[in-house]
Amino acid sequence: MPDPTADIVQRLCDEARRRGATFADSRAVDSVSSTILVQDTRADKLFSATSFGLCVRVLVDHCWGFASADSVSWPSALECLDEALGLARSSARFVEERVEITTPRPFVDAVRSVGRLMPDDLPAAEKVRRVLAFETAGRQAAGKGIVNSICSYSDAYQVETLANTLGTQIRSETCRAVLGAQMVVAGADGQVQRAAEYEAIVGGPELLLDTPAEELSIKASNKALALLKARKCPAGNFTVVFHPSITGLLVHEALGHNAEADAVWSGQSLLEGRLGEQLAATGVTIIDDPTIPGAYGSYKYDSEGTPAVRRVIIDHGRLVGFLHSLETAGKFAVAPNGAARADGYESKPIVRMSNTFMERGTVPFADMIADIDRGIYLEDGHWGYVFVQKGQFICYAGQAHLIERGRITEPLRDVSISSMTLDTLTNIDAVGDDFEMDMPGMCGKEGQRAPTDAGGPHVRVRDIVVGGHEA
Repeated sequence: MPDPTADIVQRLCDEARRRGATFADSRAVDSVSSTILVQDTRADKLFSATSFGLCVRVLVDHCWGFASADSVSWPSALECLDEALGLARSSARFVEERVEITTPRPFVDAVRSVGRLMPDDLPAAEKVRRVLAFETAGRQAAGKGIVNSICSYSDAYQVETLANTLGTQIRSETCRAVLGAQMVVAGADGQVQRAAEYEAIVGGPELLLDTPAEELSIKASNKALALLKARKCPAGNFTVVFHPSITGLLVHEALGHNAEADAVWSGQSLLEGRLGEQLAATGVTIIDDPTIPGAYGSYKYDSEGTPAVRRVIIDHGRLVGFLHSLETAGKFAVAPNGAARADGYESKPIVRMSNTFMERGTVPFADMIADIDRGIYLEDGHWGYVFVQKGQFICYAGQAHLIERGRITEPLRDVSISSMTLDTLTNIDAVGDDFEMDMPGMCGKEGQRAPTDAGGPHVRVRDIVVGGHEA
């Protein structure tokens, strides 16, 4: 049967060209999402949201115009086009830097990235029951020390229909689900510790059926209880070993955002003007790859209709490439590599990461710690923050251990690290022969969120600043 949505976005592009746009694209996005939040034995929140709208982007006189509407009809599409054309023509009088885009060949395709179950295949009441069961298991594992418990589940189904004036027509159907648990416990001395666990998939409510409580809420409780027995982390400069989750934070926060070509072009990245330079140890290769089957940050086409490809950022220590949209590819005179994504119909495509990781090396973990007299093993990467232009990053680890005379010893808590990105990459002197990418989440940028994943091997770094308290 004919698809009326596809017909509208294509007609809109045709009309934009007829009215003088040198390039135009249009997207319609239809999404349905639901969220369940259980807190302290109660089903605290249950809500759903639907959204269906379209947008159009036009290039006129080398200037962009963009507009969106919360409905998908031909009259609303024409109103959007009028607004977008007017914005582009008005801005042409003031914009000094003119837009030149790289124009790829057109693609016509239909993509379906869903799991075993669709969101509606499991009734809402059953979803609530299962989330409550996760929370009950976590509370029981925490025992009398439990202070607060939260378990949550969300799923989202989205259909994005895209067309442009080059002849591209893409329909992408996607379903993702996220399950989380956070447990807060208190010790006899009044100390309070918290720990969290998350699972996320490209799929639906099979996540609720397939995830054991031992890998979610019980695991979170056990981690929180263990932190009550850990001592405060010493502060100072140490040789540090990163768990793959910390390596993932490093490559995503500290390097990945710097490698987004819009930040490079605008002078907000420490990588500006350094393409081809040796910026990291020779054992370091860093990739952003949206083509990995089933990975949380994967997709086949970006929001400009460009096919996703594997993107090498650092190759054996040398900076070799960036993440590009059609516009940044035009600015850098390179081929686009499918890194432009938009969060819904209200947003313009911007350069985003996907699955960002460091490739595995050759050093076994036992060899990595064998000659460390006193160091720190950082685990359970939670969050990080990067000052992109300064090249400084901060990373918080949920767990850590001392390394003494080549052995993992006592547990530590309250651990953070701070360093300059390029110093850290240069000071890596061992890259593990293992690999893990298990950090699915939503990355924020310019008010938009995009699904991503991150990881890598164990990594050893010399002389890094660890925050904590003196032993």
